[in-house]
This record gives sequence, C-alpha cells and structure tokens, in this order.
Amino acid sequence: MLALPASAQESANKESSKPRYTAEDIAKSKPTATIEVTATQLRLLLGGASGKGVLHYKGKTYPFTVKAVTAGGVGATKVDSKGDVYFLNKLEDFPGIYTAAGIGATVGKGAGGSQFQNDKGVFISVKSKSEGLALSLGVGGVDVQFAK
Repeated sequence: MLALPASAQESANKESSKPRYTAEDIAKSKPTATIEVTATQLRLLLGGASGKGVLHYKGKTYPFTVKAVTAGGVGATKVDSKGDVYFLNKLEDFPGIYTAAGIGATVGKGAGGSQFQNDKGVFISVKSKSEGLALSLGVGGVDVQFAK
C-alpha cells in the first residue's frame, strides 16, 4: 500500500481550499500540454496506484512517475489514460501533489474520466480505459514527479 509523506498530505489539504476551475474556465482555455499514463491500482478500503507517464510540452517529451492513495473501494485494475493539461505556464509547475474526488466502477473493460489539480494551478483532465474488477468510492491524492 502506498502512503503520501506528511508534507504531501499537508500540500493536498492546502490544495483542497484552493478554488477549482469551473467547466466554463476549462471550455474557454486551450490545453498547454498532453499526457499519457499507464498505472496499476490495488484497493482494499485503502489502496494505491503506481505508474509511469509522459508529458508532451512545448514540443518535448518528459517522462514522469505517479503514485496515488485512495480511500474506499475494493479490487484491482490496470488503467491507461490520456489527457489534456491546462494552465501549465512553466515546466517546474507540473510535478507535485494533485487532488481529485470521484466515484467509479470497472468490470472487465471500462472507461472513465477524472480531473486533477495541483497547488500551482495546473489542471489535468484525463480519459481512462481500464481492465479488471474494482469499485472506487474515495478521494485520491496523486504524487507526480519527473522520472530520474
């Protein structure tokens, strides 16, 4: 099971008090980057996910890792996601703790979407395809760091 360090949990708590973008804000904006992520999720009340991704930003590719914690749910899934990144003004604003809330279910192959935001104002909207059997009910924090 993955756990975010205390400093990451504090950052996620600060993030939750930051205003979220509205659907209108996103609709008026153009993506500044795109991402592709492959992750494996395991849940049994508390759970986690880990994976790898690629950020496509200003004509360059930047590999990154993801680690997540979830509260609620059971099951195991493999998730492939693609998404748009908004409000990324400089590369160093991309890494960090992203927060999201969602409810979803996967049986066999499924599809879904999620939205995440970090404390630097970077907003990510992803569409996911998953395989496995899972039910998720909780809030998740996602730690995104550039691969070394």
